[in-house]
Amino acid sequence: MNLENVYPYLMPGLISPEFDTVSIPIGHDVYVVVFEDTESDVGIVHSMITPYTVEITGLDAPQIHQRAMHNLERFAESDDLAIKMLGRPGEEVNFLLFHGHPRASACLLLPNLYELAQDLLESDELCACIPQRETMVIFPKRDRTYRESLVAKLKEIEGDARRPITFELFELTPDGVVPFVEP
Repeated sequence: MNLENVYPYLMPGLISPEFDTVSIPIGHDVYVVVFEDTESDVGIVHSMITPYTVEITGLDAPQIHQRAMHNLERFAESDDLAIKMLGRPGEEVNFLLFHGHPRASACLLLPNLYELAQDLLESDELCACIPQRETMVIFPKRDRTYRESLVAKLKEIEGDARRPITFELFELTPDGVVPFVEP
């Protein structure tokens, strides 16, 4: 395994009980798993890091996850990730769209995500939705009607995605990401 090519990915549900040792739950039945990515003529080939793979490396799962996060941070600074801002702060619709790469949804895990989104969206209360592997949307929390209308539009657009994750919301905080539950 080439540790320079391991990345975290978000997946709906736990693949099987034995993967509990190498997966991290983040809420809404979404788990962080690690893949080794290899470039090929047809794109990226993703190979899941299994409990057996972890065992034969001599590393433990936290060490591999730490390395994957380091690689994700490096990736997020590259030109391979598309980030667009739609609307402006204060407008009726305003959000950040991370898209166009299989690691887009995993950017939910970036340690500086709250500060980046807070600055661009000019809001201290932020939510995120990860409808599929190649998409993440971050938006001001605002009110329930705004959140529900944005999620409804995402379901309309992303409802038939090949690699669905969840339409449940996460809240971005200075301390990290937590599942959001409507009050």
